Amino acid sequence: MKRFTFGVVPSRRLGFSLGVDIIPKKFCSFDCIYCQVGKTTNHDIKRKGFYDVQEVVSEVVRVTKNLKNIDVITFSGSGEPTLNADIGVMIKEIKRQIDIPVSVITNSSLLYDEKVREEISSADIILPSLDAASEDIFHYINRPHSDIKLNTIIDGLKALRDTYKGKIWLEVMMIKDINDDLEELEKFKKIINVLNVDKVQLNTVTRPPVDNSIKSMTQDELERICRYFGNNCEIVCSFKKAVTEREGKEDSAETILNMINRRSLTLDDILSVTGLSLDETKNILKLMEKQGKIKSFYFADNIYYMPNIQ
Repeated sequence: MKRFTFGVVPSRRLGFSLGVDIIPKKFCSFDCIYCQVGKTTNHDIKRKGFYDVQEVVSEVVRVTKNLKNIDVITFSGSGEPTLNADIGVMIKEIKRQIDIPVSVITNSSLLYDEKVREEISSADIILPSLDAASEDIFHYINRPHSDIKLNTIIDGLKALRDTYKGKIWLEVMMIKDINDDLEELEKFKKIINVLNVDKVQLNTVTRPPVDNSIKSMTQDELERICRYFGNNCEIVCSFKKAVTEREGKEDSAETILNMINRRSLTLDDILSVTGLSLDETKNILKLMEKQGKIKSFYFADNIYYMPNIQ
């Protein structure tokens, strides 16, 4: 039984990632229009110790012993992971017991807090995001908690770079006709030059978002922006790796449902992670749809499977 971990999931940025979800669904400081997890129900910036630290760490240790194909252990999932006041202790304890790199995916909203920056500094990779270079666009895309301003985000990212010695990979979610005009891109470039991150990773909406009206960027459009931003910028590519053998003895349906509950997945995503045959996977998905556990959704030329939340 997995309570805090999910996957391994195919991450286009990190390879095979074992997710660690330490936030109840959905506590977040943002309510992003592109979020694949769903609408924020607890819009907050107050940090709490949501779960017992030892329970989380013990599950991660147990799960990693039964899985071979893990490139990284990633704190992410149902909300903003830095809202968990125990994240620093968890990272240190996991790294003490497991020889696998640890990463943290964050929306950058709490990086202004020196304590937060210190707690996540034990991670090998920090993947913050910055989706806007103007205050009005920031509010439109991210719909932040009222106490969070764009300058707060930028100042936090600067402070992180000043003190953190690991890798910082900045994600920029490009959304057509919202944050892609020349004026906004010029502002982005100035900010990126100051932040001095190791990588800038361009992404666009590829999974069913909260707001179905938003549009993805084309590959050509992303390539033009990538060239404009400079040499350390890259486009997040599609996931290519696949397991070579089926892992563990965990029930396949439970494994798939556990992943889908955290993020929508395509059939190819599921095949690449589980090592199941095409027929096995289709039969499991068909049964779960019939049981009302999941539903399929067509988006951006792909069929995605997601939780069937009534």
